[in-house]
Amino acid sequence: MPRLAVIGRLRAAALAVLLAAAPAFVGAGQAGDAEAGKRLYWEGIGVDGQPIRGVTQGDVEVTGAQFSCVSCHRPSGFGTSEGGNYMPPIIGEVLFNAKTPDRNRNFKELYQEVQPPGFWARVRQPRMRPAYDEAALARALRDGVDPGGHEFDPIMPRYDLSDADVANLAAFLRTLSDEISPGVDRRDIHFATIIGPDADPDEAEAMVRTMRLFFDWMNKDTEGDTQNPTFSPNYRSNFISAYRYWQLHVWRLEGPPGTWRAQLEAHYAAQPVFATVSGLVAGPWDEIGAFCDARRLPCIFPNTELPTPGEGRYGYSVFFNRGLALEAEALALHLIDGDSAPAHVVQLHGPGPAGTRPAQTFAAALARVLPDVTVETVTYEDAAGLRAALAAAGDADVLALWPQDIDGVLAALAGAAPGASRIYLPSAAKDRALETLPPELMARTRLVWPYDKPGSYHPRKFRVRGWMHSRRLEVSHPRIQLQTYYALTMAQFSLLHMIDDFYRDYMLEIIEHQAENELNPGTHPELALGPGQRFASKGAFIAALAPDTRLGYRVVSDWIVP
Repeated sequence: MPRLAVIGRLRAAALAVLLAAAPAFVGAGQAGDAEAGKRLYWEGIGVDGQPIRGVTQGDVEVTGAQFSCVSCHRPSGFGTSEGGNYMPPIIGEVLFNAKTPDRNRNFKELYQEVQPPGFWARVRQPRMRPAYDEAALARALRDGVDPGGHEFDPIMPRYDLSDADVANLAAFLRTLSDEISPGVDRRDIHFATIIGPDADPDEAEAMVRTMRLFFDWMNKDTEGDTQNPTFSPNYRSNFISAYRYWQLHVWRLEGPPGTWRAQLEAHYAAQPVFATVSGLVAGPWDEIGAFCDARRLPCIFPNTELPTPGEGRYGYSVFFNRGLALEAEALALHLIDGDSAPAHVVQLHGPGPAGTRPAQTFAAALARVLPDVTVETVTYEDAAGLRAALAAAGDADVLALWPQDIDGVLAALAGAAPGASRIYLPSAAKDRALETLPPELMARTRLVWPYDKPGSYHPRKFRVRGWMHSRRLEVSHPRIQLQTYYALTMAQFSLLHMIDDFYRDYMLEIIEHQAENELNPGTHPELALGPGQRFASKGAFIAALAPDTRLGYRVVSDWIVP
């Protein structure tokens, strides 16, 4: 008999012995409740309605509220790595299937960030073990020992779980990432980009043009490797099953936001997509975000100033920053950095969400940091109301404007020439302010600037611009196009690490890991995400208008992180 066949039979025999020797599970035959198991996995709540309890690092008492399963093994169940610690996959296919006993499968491809040598030595050791059953799972969770007798790392809590809790968790883990997500077939993977009805048509065209060129580039690369798999570099032929052709669908919305959800559902019904990438919406992202959450559809770095509020809630939309809300909070913090606090602050805002949302945020933030300062908030409905509000704000030392219509506000501002020593505008007003405001007024005007400052160095910025220029892509809207390229890069790198595990939750988790790597094309000083975080850039500068410079602005503050 061939040597490999003998080894195979010996392994099978050993596996059978280990399974036969497994202790009987008290709850054997007990049907688990997958929904209750999901609550245990996500919230650490047991069948008694209380947080489960356990011990980590040998003697540190914890509860499920502090150390729920999802915190380390993530929504997908594929695990993660952090600080030299490795959390393995615990999806049903890995735990309960005897054909996939190596829990470290494909690890070096999944997470390629820098780690200590000892970490790599540990994770590259094969972890051959019998498949789990409920008894083995109970022993693992309570005593920290796997079916092969390997003891878990002390960081893994040892939980005090009832048999019902174990059965429920086992039932849930069997459903976790058990089916490939929609939008993928044997040949193609489908993506969409969403364009709102009020989006600037030139910006939208620049974004779509960038995306189509990127998709063509990816597909030519895929065609080359799949047509000549044995000649592909870097062992890429080993992963030929993971290759897919990228298909782009442009979803253009019409009408008011209340009708968007139905339009999105119709687009999705016509062709399900695996994720949406980039996108351009002038108004709130709320309706689109609700659709993404309901469909569990990753929506990767859209271009919007009004993203869905809320951080750390595992939403399916990932943004560059908090938009106008971030700008409003950064401005409030900036006002406490001067030699003396302003005595009278007036903010004027338009009636729509681009005006009301930052105004509410600014008022609340200023009340926290400068509770003794008078803040007067005025809503204007039209051009006449705006002119009247500007005339009435003559004694303010700080004037903040949150316009719904930037052109109208700047025209009124230039005509009124209010006497405030400092006038603050959102970042989107930069170009039109340079064209509209007279020099004396421009000297007193500042921008809240959530982007990078001029002259900053990002290695990737030059490579991305070189990629664009070499393909004769007109860079007509640099920030939009560079942000779009970044979003596309996030999709590209997440698929590289996923191999053929096409699960949407897993894609978001890899993006969380990859966001802080050297992929920033220079639009923001730093981009980084943590588990559950959905805003990659956390702060803003204050900038002065500088018509004598190439970019038209000059940063005059430190980086402000609310």
